[in-house]
Amino acid sequence: MDVSISVDPASPLGRIDRRIYGQFIEHLGRCVYGGVWVGEGSRIPNERGYRRDVLEAVRAIRPPLVRWPGGNFASNYHWMDGVGPRGRRPKRLDMAWGAVESNEFGTLEFLEWCRMVGAEPYLVVNAGNGSPEEAARWVEFCNSPHETSYTTLRSGAGYREPFNVKIWGVGNELYGDWQVGYCIDGKECARRTIEFSNEMKKVDPKIEIVAVGCDSDMEWNIDMVRHAGRYFEYLSIHRYFFTRGVSYDDIVSEPFIWERMLRSIYDIVSTTSKRYGLKKEIRIAFDEWNLWYPEATPPEHNQVTSLRDGVFTALVLNSLQRLCREVAIACFAQTVNVLPLIATDDAGRIYTNPQYLVFKLYAGTTQEVAVRCLVDSPTFYSRRIGRSLGYCDAVASVSNEGDTVSVQIVNASPTEDALCEIRFKNFEARKSEASYIWGKSLEEKNDFEGPDRVRIHAGRATVKGGVVEYVAPRHSISSIVFKGVSRK
Repeated sequence: MDVSISVDPASPLGRIDRRIYGQFIEHLGRCVYGGVWVGEGSRIPNERGYRRDVLEAVRAIRPPLVRWPGGNFASNYHWMDGVGPRGRRPKRLDMAWGAVESNEFGTLEFLEWCRMVGAEPYLVVNAGNGSPEEAARWVEFCNSPHETSYTTLRSGAGYREPFNVKIWGVGNELYGDWQVGYCIDGKECARRTIEFSNEMKKVDPKIEIVAVGCDSDMEWNIDMVRHAGRYFEYLSIHRYFFTRGVSYDDIVSEPFIWERMLRSIYDIVSTTSKRYGLKKEIRIAFDEWNLWYPEATPPEHNQVTSLRDGVFTALVLNSLQRLCREVAIACFAQTVNVLPLIATDDAGRIYTNPQYLVFKLYAGTTQEVAVRCLVDSPTFYSRRIGRSLGYCDAVASVSNEGDTVSVQIVNASPTEDALCEIRFKNFEARKSEASYIWGKSLEEKNDFEGPDRVRIHAGRATVKGGVVEYVAPRHSISSIVFKGVSRK
């Protein structure tokens, strides 16, 4: 099929916040224990208890930000349980997931892991059965330069300098009765957010607060902004796509539904802010997202995803790039073993799935500024949306210097390659480097026995008379990086 793509690097949509490629780890299943952390005495190769193969895999996707400790777990997690000598830390019943929490992996272990993988930490305080005082003391432990009983716990463990953790979430999904300490409505959550934020910012006024929003209750979001908008910088939105009984067309339609949903929530937040005189912008933190298969059940929540899920993931990242003004943060849920990008076992094996490859491809090639990108593609009728969608979706970005342009192309067609003609305005492409993710079928999966059935291949784009020709294989995700000269 023939596809036409027009890119204008001189027409910016906005700066791309790298935090849209964020990750999320929770004390659930084997995400932390057996995934991120195996302990210093483990026979599995590790660096001071951190599983080495996972460290290497996470570094390869360059996560700009990682959210922790939850998730539902955060609503009954007391951070002091995870501080001090590991052998003396208390074991607690996790009321969120019914597991026993050893607290072997606590705040310092998480912050050190973030340093090792090059990520900014994002901490979520317990606004379920915790208190504003407890949250403020956590900020003090992490960020205060003063010598107090809490910072002495930090310096005594070898960390004299403050961590200066910037992003703090106040609670998780407090609209849901599955949450420990959930709120009846948005007004109650707003009051709670004010109490927590007020005390936390008295310890460190420079921190930024993520408050609980809801993907399906706009009155909740309006109440949060109206009553507590002065006390937070981001509104958290979560969304999972549950795949029981859905078709492939449904899967590739869902990211466009999410894009519309996130833009609508941002517009409501913005309108409400103006109505009630807020003199700042509140942006969206899309800090839990993924698709969820029926087999991903407690306690492991494991699923083995395929190339079609890689297509879904790339379409979501394309949407987030187009939403660069509205969405500041996004966190894939979750990084290791739970609805994962990375899967491990206790025998020391590891593999990464097609969704992981999408993050690796995009994180390594996306530039700083999103720019105008128009696509003319054959279409299919989306039952979920009620209109036609193009089989090919594309986004483009330009470097700060203007000499590098990246174009990412998702060919969602299950049967046809796409002959893409890419035309630039205000840019002359001179060199290109193309890569694409592909497997033999949409159902192709990686696993321990076949870790490279779906992988990244080298592609080829050719420039002919100012037009770039590129063949995007069926059911593939491509990224082309062009070097050239700005003509604006």
